[in-house]
Amino acid sequence: MSFANDNWFPFLALAFVGIAVLAAFTLLRDRRDLEALGHHNLVLSPRWAWARRLAKGGLFLGALYLLLGGALRLQGKPVPEDLAESGIDVMVLLDTSKSMLTQDLGPNRLEAAKRAVLEWMEGREGDRVGLTVFAGEAFTQVPLTLDHQAVALVLEQTDVDAVGRGGTDIGEGIHTALGGFPEEDGKRGKAILLLTDGEPTSGATDITEACREAQQKGIPVVAVGMGTRRGRAIPDGESFWGEAQYKRDEQGNLRVSRLDEENLARVADLTGGLLVHGDTSEGLSGIAGALEKLQKTALKGKGAVRRKELAPGLGATAAGILLLAVLL
Repeated sequence: MSFANDNWFPFLALAFVGIAVLAAFTLLRDRRDLEALGHHNLVLSPRWAWARRLAKGGLFLGALYLLLGGALRLQGKPVPEDLAESGIDVMVLLDTSKSMLTQDLGPNRLEAAKRAVLEWMEGREGDRVGLTVFAGEAFTQVPLTLDHQAVALVLEQTDVDAVGRGGTDIGEGIHTALGGFPEEDGKRGKAILLLTDGEPTSGATDITEACREAQQKGIPVVAVGMGTRRGRAIPDGESFWGEAQYKRDEQGNLRVSRLDEENLARVADLTGGLLVHGDTSEGLSGIAGALEKLQKTALKGKGAVRRKELAPGLGATAAGILLLAVLL
């Protein structure tokens, strides 16, 4: 099970704990008062009266717990079902090298790229999306799937430590992403959505060869340039005193990471793809338009995955519990 609105979880959990503590304090105070009233023969059965209040309080807390679960949109396990929708296959290829921490985009290149992908995935019914990450090496984190929520959950947790080997090997990333596409569905639109600053490191795989492989398979690369031509220094943690530190070369000079737009334009040109300027939010919004040009085909009977919404059932159960608490 999972929550669709998990961003609200800390606040709602804190609110529930606060209400539960207040309810416990109130019930303990009521017990003390009822025992005192019973001692003065003002209440015939203080234990029964307190047990009744305890039961009502427990029912109210139980109903509140279910309502909070509904507010968080609690969802059940993925359930396969038949599908009759058209769409495309897109393998997101995300650069997780240290240079993606550069802050010429807010809050940094990596977070801006993740946000752009999440916004693009909204409402993409029928599209299969996968996630491949790369730095000095590459691997697929999520294979092509219709479960966009699963992709989003993994994407949100992705950081510069996702790949053990440092560097930026775009060629290896493209080669690994190509391996994530099934051989069948030849007529279905396919594309690699590459988000990177475009600066390959020395010793990296030949990008031209990887691009030719993509061209032969008919899979264009939509290259999104993350960063600016001017660039900025690459963050490298903080000092003992909490001051920001930046990467330096062997001579002690600051290492500035700049967008290599020419390299990304070459990748897009060799694969028949497009170049998207990602230095502004308006530019990043062009991702959807670039991918809309791909041919869509139906996925009838391919076995879509849907997560069952449990919120309606939780709300109905909570209403029944509240009614019982009022009648008790």
